[in-house]
Amino acid sequence: MNRNSIGIVIVLIVFLSQISFSQPKAGIKVKQPVQKEAKWIPIFNGKNLDGWTPKVTGYKVGENPLDGFRVEDGILKVDYSKFVRFNGRFGHLFYKDKLSSYILRVEYRFQGELLPDAPGYCYRNSGVMIHSQSAESQDILQNWPVSLEAQLLGSTPKVKQLTANLCTPGTTVFYNGAFTEEHCISSTSKNYYDGEWVTLDIIVHGGKSIYHVIDGDTVLAYTKPQVGGMLLPENYPVPSGTFLEDGYIALQAEGTPIDFRKVELKILNENNYTATPVKQAGTKNTAIPKTTKAVDNFDSYSTNEELSKAWSYPGDGGKIICSLDSKIKSAGKHGLKCEYVTEKTDGKFYCRFGRVAKLDLSGCNGVQFWLMPDGSGREFTMEFNIADNEGKNIQDLWAYKYIPEKGDTMARWVNLPFSSLVHNTKSAGSSDEKKVFKPEAIIETTIYIGGKNDTPGKGIYYFDEIAGAKLQQ
Repeated sequence: MNRNSIGIVIVLIVFLSQISFSQPKAGIKVKQPVQKEAKWIPIFNGKNLDGWTPKVTGYKVGENPLDGFRVEDGILKVDYSKFVRFNGRFGHLFYKDKLSSYILRVEYRFQGELLPDAPGYCYRNSGVMIHSQSAESQDILQNWPVSLEAQLLGSTPKVKQLTANLCTPGTTVFYNGAFTEEHCISSTSKNYYDGEWVTLDIIVHGGKSIYHVIDGDTVLAYTKPQVGGMLLPENYPVPSGTFLEDGYIALQAEGTPIDFRKVELKILNENNYTATPVKQAGTKNTAIPKTTKAVDNFDSYSTNEELSKAWSYPGDGGKIICSLDSKIKSAGKHGLKCEYVTEKTDGKFYCRFGRVAKLDLSGCNGVQFWLMPDGSGREFTMEFNIADNEGKNIQDLWAYKYIPEKGDTMARWVNLPFSSLVHNTKSAGSSDEKKVFKPEAIIETTIYIGGKNDTPGKGIYYFDEIAGAKLQQ
């Protein structure tokens, strides 16, 4: 070997020592960037949530129901110790700055069990959202922001799951050199178990390329993130196909406890792309979404007498008085005030009122409504009666049970997916009863307050803006 060849080899060795190659599923060798001048910047201070903003489904931006996001002993925790049920409260904790090219490093571990009513796919499941829309631009009932999710999954001896996968709520990417609308793409990671700390690096080169790295091993690579695909909210103001050059970071809460002990950034000084201006969605945190079919917003009644003709007390159960309220409401002129008294005796542990009216909620996959509980922790149930094929009442009943926590009086919106309705097969009076809920054939809506396991007593629940909707699920 001559002197020139030796020099070339030495230069090549030095070059290779500064980069890390691995073989992700896409079959692409990945060059991790070397940024000697950049420093790691902690963006979680280990003391509090300064610089971070929660957004939970049904709640206004900044509201943190039951301290689901909190800091304890230097650890940022997604904590459900105060929750009775998940109740569809998907959460995201947003960092304050919009970012483009950077390395995000988080250290996480799964600790604890999935809440009993959370979806099965949330088992040992969380995530880190990048290139996200802002917390303020999310609809109040939106479960997931338009973003790219580095999906974090944990394993148990019986359930093996890969981590640092990609999920794409309202986005699409190029993967393995081709455009795809596949919602979730698996990584090539190992399995990690409860209590085991895992280090995730997400390397983001603006709108060009993104890498997921677990404990130094690149397990997934993709390029050209765009708006579009599955779970894109209707009427989203950014057109499908818009390339995502930047966005916000958020940590996810989906019903499984998870700890983060480190969240830090290394900014990459890259100016080799021209950002496409992107208009963020407008804030919609106070009004019902547009794509709805109204059930009742309680604004068409001038008096309580008019209200009682529509929503009536059938005479069984505990005492309940329903009236219009102009102060405690979501929007419009009135909300619905429900003063109730429950007892220990059979048949009076609940109170109920209902409305007999035909509803055609075809095109909807659920109902949404505004609620303010009274802190009693008493459950309430919304029940729908479905007509048979001839439009007759056969008592074909479908119900959804919601249990708030004791002491909780925070107003919120509630998503009620039709897929979560429980079918009462004992009450139907005809063989025409179907196993599939028919939203176009609702003939009666009933609300029950109180359950057999509740402490008897009195209180006030408020409702407003009940509507059929196309929910993000």
